[in-house]
Amino acid sequence: MKQIKITVVFFKTIALTFSTSLIHGQDIHMPALQELNILYNPALKTDKTTKTYVGFRTVNYPGIISYSSKLIAIELPLVPRNEDFTDVTRYFDIAAAINTTGATDRSLAASGATLALTYALPLDGYGTYISAGFNANYNFNNIGTSIYGGYYPEGFDKQDALGAAIVADPFLSGYNFGYFSSGAGISVFHTDENTQWYAGVSTRNFNHPYTEWNRTSRLGSNNGVQAGYTTTFNEIATIGGYANFSWHNGVYEHFLGATYTRNLDDSSRYKVTGGIGFRLGDALVPSVALKLKNTLVSFFYDLNLPNTIYKLNRRKAYSFSLRIFL
Repeated sequence: MKQIKITVVFFKTIALTFSTSLIHGQDIHMPALQELNILYNPALKTDKTTKTYVGFRTVNYPGIISYSSKLIAIELPLVPRNEDFTDVTRYFDIAAAINTTGATDRSLAASGATLALTYALPLDGYGTYISAGFNANYNFNNIGTSIYGGYYPEGFDKQDALGAAIVADPFLSGYNFGYFSSGAGISVFHTDENTQWYAGVSTRNFNHPYTEWNRTSRLGSNNGVQAGYTTTFNEIATIGGYANFSWHNGVYEHFLGATYTRNLDDSSRYKVTGGIGFRLGDALVPSVALKLKNTLVSFFYDLNLPNTIYKLNRRKAYSFSLRIFL
């Protein structure tokens, strides 16, 4: 009964947060969202495994702008003294990340550092948890006019790193401005040998920092909802799906994905995963990943949706990531 009451309160909190929030978009644009949930929602550390992550994304609009984004992150879980990592017990997690984005013509230069803290508390003895998290970020943003000396069309690259930089400095001032931002999240999740699922809500930039030199523009809060489910399909395969939704001042960044994973040997230390993602109003994102013992390598390619600004401007974008389980 206590677990039911806690779960009801949790979902009421989701509804309240979703309905009353001032919205603004996420500003981390990297592949493998289901692997990077903790950077969108600091409460979504759903295991006690130490992990490192390296990501790279390149975007090219021929004749307009070409830029790349890089990210490195680490997650370090901590359990109470006299407890084991395999026990169903409360735990903390500390995560740190550094990300940079730069254009070849130097009209765009952005970077940020994130430090996140998570606390997870078991609701039962079977792997169901409720968790809360908080993060602090320091960001630099420098965005100028395009290579041809003009401003970008309205909504240009709105769901990626360039669009986020324009939102932070709508005047395209070319001034290097640094600012602090804060985020928080809550989640409930379950993990066992055959099934894993999670659901969470988050808000970022709730301190509404000034983001450009004349201090007239402030970021609104970035609010998001995340969910995912993975289950054993048979003895050698698993299937899963995930979703990451966020909103900011009328601009949405919604991503849906599905994966199929097949073991390559009896130990399940070698696996191959095929996936398909759908970024609403933007692109289809097919992916392939290979797990070799404690290393996961993934590749993603954006297929621009027809009748979008991305298709009209012949955008070419791809990403890859490397995750190491320590």
